[in-house]
Amino acid sequence: MVAFKNSTTKLLTLYGIFQLISPVMAASLQQNSSNISESLYLLLRPRWEYVDVKDDGLSAANAGTVRAQLGFKISKNPFSFYIENTLVAAFYDHYAPLSSGYETVADEPRDRITQLWVAYTSKLADVKIGRQVINLDNQRFVGAVNWRQTPQTFDAARADLKIPNIPFKPVLTLAYICDRQGVLSSLTTYRICGYAPLSYSFLGHLSLKLPFNSAGALYGYHFRNFADAYGANLHGNVKVKGLPLGVDYWLEYAHEIVHNKVKNLYGTANYFHIKLGTAFNTQVGTPFINLGYERLGKYFVTPLATLHAFNGWADVFLKYTAVSNTYGLNDYYFTLGYKHKVYGKAMAVFHKFTSTKDFPNGGNKFGNEIDLLYTKNLAKNLNLTLKFAKYNADSDAKSVGIGDKDTTKAWIMLTYKFGATF
Repeated sequence: MVAFKNSTTKLLTLYGIFQLISPVMAASLQQNSSNISESLYLLLRPRWEYVDVKDDGLSAANAGTVRAQLGFKISKNPFSFYIENTLVAAFYDHYAPLSSGYETVADEPRDRITQLWVAYTSKLADVKIGRQVINLDNQRFVGAVNWRQTPQTFDAARADLKIPNIPFKPVLTLAYICDRQGVLSSLTTYRICGYAPLSYSFLGHLSLKLPFNSAGALYGYHFRNFADAYGANLHGNVKVKGLPLGVDYWLEYAHEIVHNKVKNLYGTANYFHIKLGTAFNTQVGTPFINLGYERLGKYFVTPLATLHAFNGWADVFLKYTAVSNTYGLNDYYFTLGYKHKVYGKAMAVFHKFTSTKDFPNGGNKFGNEIDLLYTKNLAKNLNLTLKFAKYNADSDAKSVGIGDKDTTKAWIMLTYKFGATF
């Protein structure tokens, strides 16, 4: 509760400072309105999260937390500067690590500058240096983990090189990650370019616009002390002529050379992801379905990914696929959903999980999971999200102690966003 009071005080202080300086900014803009712009970004996200893991000796967690994020950007072509502070406070702390004896919720009270960067933009290149968000493709390999109250950001230098007037509109992204600022304090380096397992990683990514409403990418990622990954993806939407529907697809393959010093694992591994989906546009809304298969071969890891978006919202395999993946993981999933501009979006996802390598005592079944989601915009800047995940472990998983416990999670969340340009 003390952390909540302290964080709230700082948020109000920052807002007060902005109120004091805004007249000065406005006066400055009147004199330089042709070449300077300034903008403010505010996000408030209160959330209740429930976590219950069967037969692990801990009480169910109930976490009441709030994210308060304030950002300010000033631009004068071709340069821009952005600073963003994120406060995470707990108003109900029946969860670990705040209280002992409870399940863990990965939302610690924190007060951190999550972004602080300068950028240069031109027709040929965009360059950004400083603490920043990096999201590549569907965030399977690199992402901001924005689901958690404290996002993952990077102290990095990034360049997006554009080659105009040639087919496929290629954009080459190069990024050097000095440090990862993780969602937990244990995943954060508190001095710039301090030593950590993923410090000094390198990202290379080439995106392409392709015919038939499709796109693709080629990439190579050096995750220091973990692996080198090389791969390609192809994705898009094919319209069905004469029918009010289209077919979405995602095809991806990657190969890793594993040099996992954290877990002392070495070798090579492959990754596949195939997803097909369709949506039916009708006068009463848009029902949609997806069918997918994702395979992470033995030892294949994605330590910088937005992991919550993959392999079930119960996050049973989150740490497993991030740092070890000792037996590999197959994820067969099916999605059924419905969208309506008035009533919102509802969806259900079913997962079946197996290992790619049989367990030492035989068998390869981890378990299955059902995920449910409902989200609706209550007002122009206000969104409601209800979310539920239920993982049921198979008896095979007990022999390896991975994915071997039934897990239930639930969330109620409001998100308020405000942005203004001065």
